[in-house]
Amino acid sequence: MNQHVLIVCDSFKESLGAKEVAQAIACGIHQIDQTTTCTLMPFSDGGEGALEVLINNAVGHKVKAETADALGRPISAEYVKFKHKPAAWIELSQASGLHLIEPQKRDPKITSTFGTGVLIKEAIAQGAEEIILGIGGSATNDAGTGIIKALGGQFLNAQGHAVPEGGAGLGSLAQIILPEELRSIKWKVACDVTNPLLGPNGASYTYGPQKGASDKDLEILESALAHFAQLVHKSTGHSIEQVKGGGAAGGTAAGLFGLLNAELISGFDLLGAMTGLEEKIKGCDYVFTAEGRIDAQSIHGKVPVAVAQMAKKFNKPVVGIAGSIQGPFDRHHALGLTSLFSIQNGPMDLDESKDKSAELIQDTASRIWRLIQHNL
Repeated sequence: MNQHVLIVCDSFKESLGAKEVAQAIACGIHQIDQTTTCTLMPFSDGGEGALEVLINNAVGHKVKAETADALGRPISAEYVKFKHKPAAWIELSQASGLHLIEPQKRDPKITSTFGTGVLIKEAIAQGAEEIILGIGGSATNDAGTGIIKALGGQFLNAQGHAVPEGGAGLGSLAQIILPEELRSIKWKVACDVTNPLLGPNGASYTYGPQKGASDKDLEILESALAHFAQLVHKSTGHSIEQVKGGGAAGGTAAGLFGLLNAELISGFDLLGAMTGLEEKIKGCDYVFTAEGRIDAQSIHGKVPVAVAQMAKKFNKPVVGIAGSIQGPFDRHHALGLTSLFSIQNGPMDLDESKDKSAELIQDTASRIWRLIQHNL
């Protein structure tokens, strides 16, 4: 009996893109049975990789524009202009991504989302009336103020001068001036994390260290964001400190929610609806999903668990594959992941695992499919 496997996976960061991961899984399955139908669906939670998902599913086309990275250095970046509506999908990591900044130069006290704002400005100039901002993988902690500056907004200190770019500069903020024309744009932020802006699980303390922040920097950044939140409340009446997901991308979600009335929505759900993911799951026999790491944090909106939850509605078995897995896994199983497998097949360091990830994924998928075929 010919089986149909749907492969819905995210990237293995700093190793393989989602497309390469899906291809490796399909190769592993076909090593065991060439007659198995594999439908590859590289996916994203709405952050990095979302543009490729949209292009692969013919939702829109890419537009290239000149902008700046999080340190203000000139770069080219892309966004997606939708085919059938005046809207654009901007991926924050395209201009303001951590991967664009050398490790020794990462510093969220000074990095800015200004370059992302330049892309948004270009999309609006091209006719976009709705902006969907996919956030994730940012190098910043400026609460999205760089974006608004690029669009004509002003963030001034007590002397009426612009505060410095970056997260630390928000500590001297005294006045916020927003351009009226931004209010006519419909703003959506595709966000799948639940972290608030402030606190031990907030933007600074959760994500700051990976962006280059020291312990002292974290205190400065947290204080600056708390001050920013007070000014936003004073200016707009919006309380942003504990907005669910507000801490995403260095507080960008909270900043745009508070200042531009942006709607915070699930990036996975949005992409799923645009690509018909649920119908594809409904029509398959097995689902394979994958990501670089599956652990306790994965239950908060990451692709493997989100896919499993959707598949559970149709009682589809879901196999999860990851570079590393960390239990306990009771919650993962309860949410629909039938079983989880690490690709490691012996002692090796992280660099070796990354170098061999395609081979290891393929080998793991073939061993899993051999077992499944034996039990059919």
